[in-house]
Amino acid sequence: MCDDAPEMALSVGNPRIAPTAHFTAQAWVRAGFENAALFDTLEGRLLYGSASRFLGLLSFGSPLLQHYLDYLHVRHAAFESRLRALAPDAIVEIGAGLSPRGLSFCRRNPNLVYLEADLPAMVREKERALASVMRPSNYHLTTVDLLDGPLEEQLPRVVERGMRVVVVTEGVVDYLDMGEKRRAFSAIASFLRSHGGGTYLFEAHARELFVEDVRFARVFTALLGTLVGRNFEGRIFETVDDARRAVVESGFDTAAVLDIEALNDTSKRPPLRHCRYRLLEAVIREAT
Repeated sequence: MCDDAPEMALSVGNPRIAPTAHFTAQAWVRAGFENAALFDTLEGRLLYGSASRFLGLLSFGSPLLQHYLDYLHVRHAAFESRLRALAPDAIVEIGAGLSPRGLSFCRRNPNLVYLEADLPAMVREKERALASVMRPSNYHLTTVDLLDGPLEEQLPRVVERGMRVVVVTEGVVDYLDMGEKRRAFSAIASFLRSHGGGTYLFEAHARELFVEDVRFARVFTALLGTLVGRNFEGRIFETVDDARRAVVESGFDTAAVLDIEALNDTSKRPPLRHCRYRLLEAVIREAT
């Protein structure tokens, strides 16, 4: 990736990520996730409809393209499945976008503290969508910049030390360059350590998983880069193990790759051998 001035200007935050939040929100609407209809936007419909037609034209002979939107559904459901299994006292979702997960989890479990955080423009979008909605008292929405200082100083103090905490970033890590990834991992590790330990869930694409789809990967990342204003060359991990090592080297005690097949409790059943991302779980051990 070229180290040019426009890239440096985006080194803290990136408000142009917002269009992809509308797109994925529409994916959750189409998949029928609970409360997703609250975030059914015109922008999301247009983006999702265009992507569906584009992928339909290119999908002949490519299992990845044929099932790409299904893989989004699987990813979202897999995160939720793992969160239910972990059953934490508090969940902090950074880069939550227009995800319905926080609201759904809070309505089902009044004892859970759920804190959603994102860049200011995205939080304003979500506030507008929720303006007429009665929110549970255990649901919190706030602004944060993952790349701009300690999370302990940015986030409201609704997560108490001693709680079993899980931090989630869904659809975030792959937008960051390698230096930003490590800064983000370190910030999350520091936050969890300051709360006495905890777990971090994220997904990462890896170049080794695209060996059958090199041409598609180049076209897709070029289009995505145009949309969000970032060059994706050099942003993707070479291997899944590189992602695992990077998060450990950034301050976590352990990290492991999760079994997406075991977590796939959704009705969407695409061939997961063609899935080009993996879910990872990193841990800060509880302080003794």
